[in-house]
Amino acid sequence: MKSQKVSPSAKMTFALLLLSMTVVAQDKPAAEKSAEDKPSETNVVEFGVRYRWGDVYGRPDLRLGPGGPAASGNPSVAPGCLGCGTAFDPLLRTSKYEEYRDLRNGLFIRNLDATFDNLLGSHNYVRVQSQKTLYRDQSYLATFGQYGKFKFQFRYDEIPHVFSNTTRTFFVQTAPGVWSFPAAIRSTLQASASSNLPSLIAGTGTNAQQGVVTDFNFITPSLMRKAGTISASYDLTPNLNLNGMYWRESQNGTRPIGLIMNSSPSASATSGFGVELPETISYFNNLVRVGADYGKRDWGVEAAYVGSFLRENIPSMTWDNPFLLTQPVGAEVKSPTSGRSALYPSNHAQYLDLAAATNLTKYMRLQAAISPGWLRQDEPFLPYTTNEAITGCGGTSGASCTTTASLPASSLEGSKQTLAMNFTLVSLPWKSFQIKAGYRHYDYNNNTPIHTFTPTEGDASSPGSGDENTAFGFNRKNFELTGNWFFAKKSSAKLGYQVEWMDRSHRDVEHSLEHTFLGAVDVAHWKDLLFRLSYRHSIRDPDAYQDHQSTDPVTGAPITCNDSSVAFTADQRCSRRFDESHRVRNRGDAMVEYDISDRLSFSAFGGTTQDNYNQRGNTNSSTPLNFLTGAAATTSPYYVYGILKDISYNYGLDADFTLSSQVSLFAEYSREHNYRRMISRNRTPPDSGQDILTCAGCDTANNDWESTTPEKVDIWTAGADIHFGKKIFLSTYYSLTAGHSDTLSHFLGINGIDPSTGNDCANSATTAACRFLLVGTTAATNYRERVRRTHEVVAVFKYKLTRNIMPKVEFRYQQFDNKDFQTSPMTQYGGCMSPAPTSAAVLGCPINIIDSTTSPTPTLSPNGPTSFYPYFQVGDTSAARYLFLGVDQPSYRAYSISATLEFHF
Repeated sequence: MKSQKVSPSAKMTFALLLLSMTVVAQDKPAAEKSAEDKPSETNVVEFGVRYRWGDVYGRPDLRLGPGGPAASGNPSVAPGCLGCGTAFDPLLRTSKYEEYRDLRNGLFIRNLDATFDNLLGSHNYVRVQSQKTLYRDQSYLATFGQYGKFKFQFRYDEIPHVFSNTTRTFFVQTAPGVWSFPAAIRSTLQASASSNLPSLIAGTGTNAQQGVVTDFNFITPSLMRKAGTISASYDLTPNLNLNGMYWRESQNGTRPIGLIMNSSPSASATSGFGVELPETISYFNNLVRVGADYGKRDWGVEAAYVGSFLRENIPSMTWDNPFLLTQPVGAEVKSPTSGRSALYPSNHAQYLDLAAATNLTKYMRLQAAISPGWLRQDEPFLPYTTNEAITGCGGTSGASCTTTASLPASSLEGSKQTLAMNFTLVSLPWKSFQIKAGYRHYDYNNNTPIHTFTPTEGDASSPGSGDENTAFGFNRKNFELTGNWFFAKKSSAKLGYQVEWMDRSHRDVEHSLEHTFLGAVDVAHWKDLLFRLSYRHSIRDPDAYQDHQSTDPVTGAPITCNDSSVAFTADQRCSRRFDESHRVRNRGDAMVEYDISDRLSFSAFGGTTQDNYNQRGNTNSSTPLNFLTGAAATTSPYYVYGILKDISYNYGLDADFTLSSQVSLFAEYSREHNYRRMISRNRTPPDSGQDILTCAGCDTANNDWESTTPEKVDIWTAGADIHFGKKIFLSTYYSLTAGHSDTLSHFLGINGIDPSTGNDCANSATTAACRFLLVGTTAATNYRERVRRTHEVVAVFKYKLTRNIMPKVEFRYQQFDNKDFQTSPMTQYGGCMSPAPTSAAVLGCPINIIDSTTSPTPTLSPNGPTSFYPYFQVGDTSAARYLFLGVDQPSYRAYSISATLEFHF
């Protein structure tokens, strides 16, 4: 981003502020000083001018424009990017720097807080507060009331959200939720031969300088959230309070969403279509609360009504298929010219909140809260598809699928009822002991009618045989019993037991029970030392685990993890969802604060949560699922598929040192470390008449693979607070937030001879039960590292001009570095690639995706290294007919300087 000139008014304001500092920086008589040192009034306003500048440097390939190794076969000749538009510099104003804020150059009001008591000679008061006044991230709060009697408040907030500044598209919104693509380009793409299509879109080979995506227009997907609240509270009597609140929120704008027009997630040059679009967001959410509470010395009650009403202004989104203008004869069903998707439906929810508390005896108190709720959703259904070539919906031959007549109902008639109850009993049987018992109950009853639908997947397939909607529901009950021993002043020990009963409907686990044992110690007996330690151990046991997709395809009989059936099931029989499966959880936390002296103090903390799902037996496998065991084992024994371990650590320390009466230093460090381990199996549905023993490696442990995701975030901060006398103050600090994560994957089987049986399980072999298939594009390989760092340097200079006036000068520097393999290589098109060298190359797209279709460790784009992260060409032949937006949040550096006056009155 180019530098901007400072306006004359900004220069003048800076000069006046700096001049005021120097003029009054002279010694004054003692009498004047003492008057100035008196406390000022509570009202304060801070305003001034700001100037910020910087650049977005994280995508140098976008600055070069179309090019790259695929453009000419020689990256040194055309070092740009493949599948992107014309060269451009992303703007700082629409970068991640201002993702949730609005930092403009010029005049700004940082905050205002003013209270006026005894208004017009009455006992009433008015308080006005605001932050970031007049900008898109502004906030206001106005209060009118009388202390101890009534209070009326109005609040207004705005929050922007910018998603990306690298996005481009030819789609234009011609009506709310309707996205059109230029007809001429649709006709050109449809007329192009499939072999020439990738080159035509990317602008490579014979189509150089005339690609489709190279001319895409810029857009900035962003949302604006606005919310207003009106609330009132009135004390009718000293014991009775009436209150009410109305909150209205709106959100408008767009955000990226991916859509597919195919029955499978593929958009190759010959099958399927896909687009990434700006999803249209426009809704109002209204919340109403009316209540009353009555309290006496020993008891109190509260009742309230809460209503939430969501109104979606754009219930659906429709878009053109950019690759088709008309349906080709003979392939109409698989060739939709448009697509449609429902957006969030309008709905409402209503609740009654009832609560009460009473002292049963002098040493025993009971609290209770009950809240029933009713949720409804009755948005009209859309037709199954926009593709008029698809017929037979509703189970009737020839019936249209583009009208609602073939639907089983006009709407979902969604109906749910909830009931939340919470009871707590606290007793003090002895002076130093407290016993607490609690019971919580939550019902989520789904009363939505069950309908049978005949969906058309991706607007590109014939109707299904019939799928029913699932009315998910659950009931959760918790009981807790804890005891606290206050063995010294500000010191206590705690022991407790918790149990949770979980009942689910239409889930893999219908019943589960979780036991938790906990303990904690809190010691603050010494003046300079504080110590806290807590630990809890939990075990969750499901009664049974039965995946609804793990059944015999012929008989429909359920197949469990330890079942000896050789039938191929839709879901692997030992796969587990982490929120339902057997789990052992251990959590520990510790914290210490120590004042070494009057000048030096430090504190430290640490904690860990460790979830282990890899439990033998119970509902999991009773024997290891590893293909290779003993000395040949490639990993430790595992008994489920899915997440095996989820471990997190966090620790840190900080120190404060008073160097002198004018200078204090501080430093902080913390680390968060997350680690997840999962194991999956590559599976392929067998041909008719085959099972998992006779098909060629379709469901064998030899195709298991492991993935681990270590993530680390380190935060360093160091700074100083300096004051010279009673007028000059300087605060400065530096902080660094550094995140690093990896996704490490590798196969667990063997691409060769099984040492235990002597069978040849190599990919080149035809051995049925153990053939190795994790090769080529299905190989289990590592992803590139992800790195994210944020540097920030801040210096704030303040001068106490008078008792009520304090000028400030603030400088900020922020640098954000981001490398993410999921977004950093993104352009508008990634389909200009060729398969492995053993297959025919795609015209104009010479870069191969991989170097081998038979290697378990293939090299990515072996003939297409790039000088940009992730240093190889990213693309896929299965995306030949997929147009992206090119969403990314590139690295940036930003500078900001502001001068303000803080005025107390």
